[in-house]
Amino acid sequence: MTTSLNFFKQYHCAVIKALGEDAKKVNAKVGGIIADNWADNAGKISTDAEFAKSFEDYLKNNLEFARNVKIDCDKKNYSLDIKGCAICHGNELLRKEGMAAACPIVQAAKYAAVKKLGRNVITKGVEKPGVVGECTIRFEFED
Repeated sequence: MTTSLNFFKQYHCAVIKALGEDAKKVNAKVGGIIADNWADNAGKISTDAEFAKSFEDYLKNNLEFARNVKIDCDKKNYSLDIKGCAICHGNELLRKEGMAAACPIVQAAKYAAVKKLGRNVITKGVEKPGVVGECTIRFEFED
């Protein structure tokens, strides 16, 4: 059996529609659960580099929501470069209907940094430079 991108994009779109006004709150909670699943098994994280490697590995090899994920993290900035994301395709359907997109990966990335690095994160933006499924999510650590 193969995984169906068409199913996943329609499922994501339908779930967000079904949640209605609660979609934003539930999306944040889903992101928190994803971060908790990683953090509970990640062990001790002492450096930005360890954090980036561990969380990147989880997103690529355990969660498998995208074909490629690259995380960069230093004392001030933190970013995820994503290619081949399945969630983006469902969000594109939502946008075409004039609805807000919902990406739990943005929330998961924020919660992961708080949980393992103990640092607050400010979302600086989501850039969509290419085809659907590609984005760069940028964060900045608060001082």
